[in-house]
Amino acid sequence: MLRNWYAVYTRPQKEKIVASIFAKKGIECFCPLINGAKNRNGKKGLSEPLFMSHVFVYMNESDISTVKSIPGVTNILYWRSKPAIIKAEEIDAMRHFTAKYINIRLVKSAVNINEGLRVKDDPIFTFSDNTVSVKYQTVKVNLPSIGYTMIAEKPVVQEEAIFHESTESNVFKTFPRRINSFFFN
Repeated sequence: MLRNWYAVYTRPQKEKIVASIFAKKGIECFCPLINGAKNRNGKKGLSEPLFMSHVFVYMNESDISTVKSIPGVTNILYWRSKPAIIKAEEIDAMRHFTAKYINIRLVKSAVNINEGLRVKDDPIFTFSDNTVSVKYQTVKVNLPSIGYTMIAEKPVVQEEAIFHESTESNVFKTFPRRINSFFFN
């Protein structure tokens, strides 16, 4: 039988507990956690779930009834009267994203099961005189089968010269010596 990733709804604040029950029963699951984020009470916690009341489970469609019977699980995410299948690439992207970035936020987007995974980097530039500095870079991952976009900001401290004013003599000094002799005797 074909195994796929499914999104499971849990009771509020029971994501980690449900994930540990799945692990004890030998069911492969993934609960994306944000390390060092503020918890629901505003205090800085060790790790908090990225998706509230969601755990992702890798199973056969025939195992849905047994998963629903696990304490803390309320239902399965459905799309058009069928259990919604989450693409494996999206699960891998979530794993990579939560491991690499700390400040992650979710933005709702359109659900499109035919669209592929998209990763987009948006650098934010500031200009002053002849230099450009990159303050931070936003990284976006669109998860079309779930209907969310994950956005993280990574700080980058770089300054580069984008324009050098040069005089004619400096321009000619860059030519090879053979060509340079034609202009200067």
